[in-house]
Amino acid sequence: MQNQDVDLVREIMADWSAMKAARESFHGQWNEVIEQVLPRYRKFNEARTNQPGEKRTSQIYDATPMLALRHFAAAEDSLITPRVQKWHRLAVSVEELKDSPAIRQYLEQVTNTLFAHRYRWRANFAAQIGEAYVSHGAFGSGGIMIDDVLGEGIRYRTLSMSRTWFSEDAFGMVDKCCLQWGLTLRQAAQRFGRDALTPSMQLALEKNPETVYQFLHAIRPRRERDDSRVDSRNMPIQSVWLCLDAGNHVVQHSGYRTFPAAIGRFYATDDSPYGYSPAMDSLPDVRMLNSMEKTNIKAAEKAVNPPLMLPDDGALEAFDLRAGAMNYGMMTDDGRPLAAPLNLGTNVPLGIDYANQKREAVNLGFYVTLFQILVDNHQMTATEVLQRAQEKGVLLGPTMGRVQSEMLGSLITREIDILSHAGVLPEMPPELVEAGGAVEIEYDSPLNQAMRAEEGANVLRWAEASAPFIQADPQAARVMNAGAIVRGLGDVFSVPQKYMHTDEEVADMDAAAAQQVETAQILEAAPVAAGAAKDLTAAAVNATNARI
Repeated sequence: MQNQDVDLVREIMADWSAMKAARESFHGQWNEVIEQVLPRYRKFNEARTNQPGEKRTSQIYDATPMLALRHFAAAEDSLITPRVQKWHRLAVSVEELKDSPAIRQYLEQVTNTLFAHRYRWRANFAAQIGEAYVSHGAFGSGGIMIDDVLGEGIRYRTLSMSRTWFSEDAFGMVDKCCLQWGLTLRQAAQRFGRDALTPSMQLALEKNPETVYQFLHAIRPRRERDDSRVDSRNMPIQSVWLCLDAGNHVVQHSGYRTFPAAIGRFYATDDSPYGYSPAMDSLPDVRMLNSMEKTNIKAAEKAVNPPLMLPDDGALEAFDLRAGAMNYGMMTDDGRPLAAPLNLGTNVPLGIDYANQKREAVNLGFYVTLFQILVDNHQMTATEVLQRAQEKGVLLGPTMGRVQSEMLGSLITREIDILSHAGVLPEMPPELVEAGGAVEIEYDSPLNQAMRAEEGANVLRWAEASAPFIQADPQAARVMNAGAIVRGLGDVFSVPQKYMHTDEEVADMDAAAAQQVETAQILEAAPVAAGAAKDLTAAAVNATNARI
């Protein structure tokens, strides 16, 4: 190992130690979340002796928290990154360029290219982003790695929080992270090349290629670089892979043009880069629900199969509890039974009601109740639908909006960088080049549409309230800009642009309609003009005859 590599490894290990110390205080809560809500995950700082697939639900008596987390992740996916629609678009920040047809066409082509590459089956975006949302609901933080695989394009991979450490820059954005990966020697050779491995690793590769080694991937801003060079070691973001099981051997030192890890936080915390989650907020109710359900199970069992009271120990020898069994000698001569049930568990309904209250609290903590706002009542007017959607947007905007700006903003920026350098994107219009390529991301997901629903609800209320006055005075209808209202409602209701005519198409239709009216007027006036011409001709003939 060269001297510069020794210094580099020392810096990286010091960074990693500081990041681990900053996260240590979260492990207690996160492990409890895993126990109660996410048993399929391995605990933080847990020994790797436990194998995947082991049963870890023996102490869970109610599945409501696990189902609530699943519903939360599914709802976050459908509200922020629904696969069935384009949940973002690109726009220019320069006001003078917004109406340029060339720029609008270019941005639409770039957006279409992004979605086409993002949802290729090899990219695996849909599956990986869903696991990131599970991490948001459970641990408050989660992210996804955007890799550029040579010859194959963009690849996505969820960042497991148990193996992800990160820190923020001066502006609260994640700019440094350490990722621990377990790779077999065969995978390591595929990724880094056989020559990058140590001699002992190369020897083990020949004998047992499936042996797992632990690697640390350090990603951080590069402090010193030569701007005149474009090689991987002079890129703005430094990337270093260390093999922890081989004495922290440097197996790869390269870089990125943009930060490759998109990490989002659900709730912000004080003095920590890590976030809080709905599961962490709901832990008291989750613990109580689990304990109450355990008690209710015992109480119900006692109510259905109660313990028996017998006169003495000897009576048990001949007592038969099977259905239809005949127990002789268990009744006195006067008909009084010698065996009677001990009536316990008579307050089972009370326990069930209390447990249901806790279930409701858990669902509320995971926003499940809020997600069902539009499902509870199907018999709603358009105004009521918009009002409920607006309520959802107001309540979810501060939290899920943070996920959008932090995680999806970094993700889209990274995707554009990869596709641009791969030569996949169309050529940028000259006027946009002169403006410095100032492109902004505009989100158009169901969440953003719900946040804009207030405008549509106000318009519908205004139109409904104006109806009596328009009926009394039809001239009042001229106040409304019907065309703008229809377009605005189409945007609020997320109507695809292909179902609406553009301004140019409307202008062409107006011109064609005006031409038709003009032609009809000409045709209508033709008989009158012909008759007038005939009369004039006859009058002229008569005048000539009169002179003769």
